[in-house]
Amino acid sequence: MMARTARVKETYGIFYIHQTSSGERPLFSSDEDRAYFLEVLKRAQKKFEFKLYAYCMLSPNAYHLVLDPNGSDLSNIMKSINIGYAMHVKCDHPLFRDRYKSLPLKSSEEVALQIQKIHKQSDSPFNSYCHYDLQHPLPLEWISSLTPDAYSGASLTEVNSRVQETECRACITTLREAQGHLERLAKEDGKNTTDLLKDKTCRNQLIKDFRRQSTLSLKELGELFGGLSESSICKILNK
Repeated sequence: MMARTARVKETYGIFYIHQTSSGERPLFSSDEDRAYFLEVLKRAQKKFEFKLYAYCMLSPNAYHLVLDPNGSDLSNIMKSINIGYAMHVKCDHPLFRDRYKSLPLKSSEEVALQIQKIHKQSDSPFNSYCHYDLQHPLPLEWISSLTPDAYSGASLTEVNSRVQETECRACITTLREAQGHLERLAKEDGKNTTDLLKDKTCRNQLIKDFRRQSTLSLKELGELFGGLSESSICKILNK
């Protein structure tokens, strides 16, 4: 029997996630199960700080997510979600059929289309359409979303053009802006930037923070943090 191929560590990008039950027991036998899964999802989102754009658990035998790991390891996120939920369910057999399926969404068009596919027009809290519904939106602060007016009733093209704009409205967008922000952080710590970056643990955490909070390229991040190469930045981000 051949060993399973290890997953490539996935830390950035937007993914469609599909997980099915093993067939021995429904994933969700009741709305109480779904409510518990939502709590597991919220705890994982708080722990790993991933961006969740959409979810659906209306089917008794599967759930669907659209998320961005936002610098965390996708496999660790999914392990936390699936183990956390499986501990709640009483089942003598494996709960899930194989591993979750993950599909990278390579453009804003694919993101918008996948969100539309998994959304059902339902006021159920177990489908994130309820968050986007203009008539009766549910306030789900832990969901990273397009603004309701950008999504509901908008054409696919209109949604596409707003995905990145909505997510990066508060992002650092230029190297100069990032340098100013780094200088302010150093000053708050009573140091200059050179001294601040001597602490590699601190520096590496700052690199991850700036990756999440900016649109800087790997090359620009390397320049910001003392002339590191792009490969060095990648290694730090993937630790």
